[in-house]
Amino acid sequence: MKKTFLWTALFLLAAWRLNAQEYLFIIGTDTVMPEEFEYMYTKNLDLVQDPQQKDVDYYKDLFVRYKQQLADAKAKGLDKDWNFRAEYSKYRRDLAKKYLKDEEAVDRLVREAYERMQRDLDVSHIMILVPEDALPADTLKAWKKINKIYKKLRRGAGFEQMALQYSEDPSVKENKGHLGWINVFHTVYPFESAAYRTPKGHFSKPFRTRYGYHIVKVNDERPAVYRVQVAQIMLIKGKDPESARKRIRQIYEQLRKEPESFEELARKYSEDKMSAKRGGVLPPFGIREKIPAFEDQAMALKHKGDISEPFETPRAWHILKLLRKDPVPPFDKVKAELRRKVMNDERSRLAQDKVMQRIRRTYSVREPVSYRKALKFIDESFFQSRWKLPEDWMKQQDVILVINDDQKVYMKDFLSWLYRHQQRNPQAYKHRKQILDKLYKEFKDEKLKSYYENHLEDLYPDFARTSKEYYDGLLLFNYKSKEIWEKAINDTLGLEKFYKENADRYRQPTRYRVAIVETSDKKTARRIYKALKNGIDPKELYKLAGDKALVRVKVYDEAQAKPYIGKVRKQKKGDKYEISGVLDKIDAHVPPLKEIRGKVLSDYQKYLEQKLMDELQQKYPVRINRNVWNRIRSKYKK
Repeated sequence: MKKTFLWTALFLLAAWRLNAQEYLFIIGTDTVMPEEFEYMYTKNLDLVQDPQQKDVDYYKDLFVRYKQQLADAKAKGLDKDWNFRAEYSKYRRDLAKKYLKDEEAVDRLVREAYERMQRDLDVSHIMILVPEDALPADTLKAWKKINKIYKKLRRGAGFEQMALQYSEDPSVKENKGHLGWINVFHTVYPFESAAYRTPKGHFSKPFRTRYGYHIVKVNDERPAVYRVQVAQIMLIKGKDPESARKRIRQIYEQLRKEPESFEELARKYSEDKMSAKRGGVLPPFGIREKIPAFEDQAMALKHKGDISEPFETPRAWHILKLLRKDPVPPFDKVKAELRRKVMNDERSRLAQDKVMQRIRRTYSVREPVSYRKALKFIDESFFQSRWKLPEDWMKQQDVILVINDDQKVYMKDFLSWLYRHQQRNPQAYKHRKQILDKLYKEFKDEKLKSYYENHLEDLYPDFARTSKEYYDGLLLFNYKSKEIWEKAINDTLGLEKFYKENADRYRQPTRYRVAIVETSDKKTARRIYKALKNGIDPKELYKLAGDKALVRVKVYDEAQAKPYIGKVRKQKKGDKYEISGVLDKIDAHVPPLKEIRGKVLSDYQKYLEQKLMDELQQKYPVRINRNVWNRIRSKYKK
């Protein structure tokens, strides 16, 4: 009586709350709106082949059962299970990734990368080193230095001379600032962008990368070579470089007379053993994948079959033959690869920054108490990576940030975050205010981003639907595992009882084991015929047949076995004999449980599921809004 009254009260309460809404079902205390049912019903309707499963009445019953099971799963606390929450959280994080970058910005970056792929640039640069996290004074000092160089270049100073005199690139003494040919993704993004914006023969304004300040000069440009493939003949200099030089000249003179002999000569003389086996053929490569001297010679070859003059690299002498030069492929062919590279490159921050800008615009922010109060806790040890949280840090309950009038962030949260982001620069202590400002901005953005991630369902209906489908599906799987599948497997007594109570369901009728033997040997045919007439064990029959006959043993019911019962047949079919007869009779019986455990277990699971559903019908009664249901039914009923 109490239970009936309780459900009546709950129904009335739910109906009162929904008086302004057109609900479709109330299942227990859960309300289902028509939009949810229609979305679930129509989502994969085109893929369903079975007409019954397309029927809206049939689907309604499935849907109600589905919701009742979810309601019971939650009532039993399965949605609070640690493993469930961990697996769902991982899925949700993966699903959220595409909402943490601006797809339009990514597409622009991919297209930009493809456009830059069309040109190779030969560049030089001058660099003044300054770390990303440098103090303001050090940054200013480096900025003044690079600007001084820039002014001298503007007044006509030679780029190479300025590089040798001022550049802090460790390799400047060897390369005089010359970096060689580059293409997209060969340098950090700011450097690449500055280079591709600078006309041939000109130098850029100073710009910054994570390494420091640069000025880049574009010495030359050419249509890009995507991949080139060459064959080579290589002679190692070894202890007698002059001998190697003379020998390579002799090989070259022979090639001038017989260019087609390149493969033969490579096999015979090349000291690169791996490529020599293939006639000198090397795998295709792009720019900056070989040493410059080798790459320049390969790229200079224009036509298939062209052969270079002998040239020298630090360890060897080479002759190259051009096999093929591949231009940049069409956009559709490289789009996926470019997208992957963009997302793994620092330029992907631009797409993430776009999202961060949108997040800042979306949510209101209040800062009741200044975060700068944290300064009183910061001493020199913070800048030596040995700072410890104050003993009373957990008591620091000042609210320093309120997001969207919803989430409060406390001083203790900021202190904990600072502990994980200590600095390793003792000189920075005197600039602690500026550094704290910078760190707080990072902290604030992290909190905003976290709030955004946790509220994606409020902003994106497609995200809400997809994440809910996975949540419900995973919860239902865990529920069925616990209540049906695992219970059936572990309940050995229940399974045995079910087997005994339903024994007739598994009774097998009288059957016959029939042997059908084929052989082309007349003597073997006679022996097998005689054995079948006298009766023979199947194992003995296989031994008797040996490799002279093909034996097939089949189990037939009485109707199928009728032609074979009571007689052994021997027939000539072409050049072969076919002998057939009954080996033995299998009387009608119920197989032992161990022989049919799989079938019985499957039936037991179905039994448990039906029993469970009968209980859920009582436990979670269904109330249907008939007006809404009739409208939906008439919409989809054919």
